[in-house]
Amino acid sequence: MKNIAQKSSATNTEDFFYNILTKDYIHGMVFNIAYTEDNRLVVFNASSLGEGTINTIETSTLAQLQDYEIILLEDLLSRLNEQSVKKDIYINLYPLKSIILTDENIQQVTTRMNQYVDQVNMIIEKYPDLSIYLHCINRNLVNMLKQKVTVAKIGFVVYGNDLNFIDVDYYVILMNTFDDTIIDELLKNEKEVILYLSSDYYIDFVYEHYLGEKSTPYLQETFQKLGIISNYPEIIHKVFNT
Repeated sequence: MKNIAQKSSATNTEDFFYNILTKDYIHGMVFNIAYTEDNRLVVFNASSLGEGTINTIETSTLAQLQDYEIILLEDLLSRLNEQSVKKDIYINLYPLKSIILTDENIQQVTTRMNQYVDQVNMIIEKYPDLSIYLHCINRNLVNMLKQKVTVAKIGFVVYGNDLNFIDVDYYVILMNTFDDTIIDELLKNEKEVILYLSSDYYIDFVYEHYLGEKSTPYLQETFQKLGIISNYPEIIHKVFNT
């Protein structure tokens, strides 16, 4: 099982990096990025942001965001590259939320989305030695990633039960759409499947489902093939013995 750490607002940046670089049980890391008004890609803490803050990032220049705990994506990847990090780096692209799509502005929005993906691609191409994964909940952005990006694996954040419209390298399953049938099908097709555990409740649920008293050998074997994203890599390690 792959233990993937996401930075929480309770952990400062230096401690987070220290844990990633020194803990063998942390197999990967995930970062959330958004696109500023002046076309800069910034990394931020999802756990401390609401819808309004995302809109603030997208409608502000980098200079106007100095009060937020953010870092440029390129600076982050440069730091990881300088330290020859071999762990997997998952980058979650937040969809553009500040623009409401209408018939009148569809071309403008499409252009902006293409700029977003092009900027991501331009940056990650500078770091071929890093193991980079890109995923998004927006299927249009994911399809653009599939068309433009060749140096990273592409993933989709599953928020419904219909996967017929998209084929990617890996899938991030939100637990409110957890479904054994979907997970089995994806694994049979040799796709990487990652569960996003956003709370203690879901950690307990996954443990009982896969490793609890009512579990089965098949479920236990399935669990070993999964990845887990959480803010609690230490707890995941202790609970699931990763």
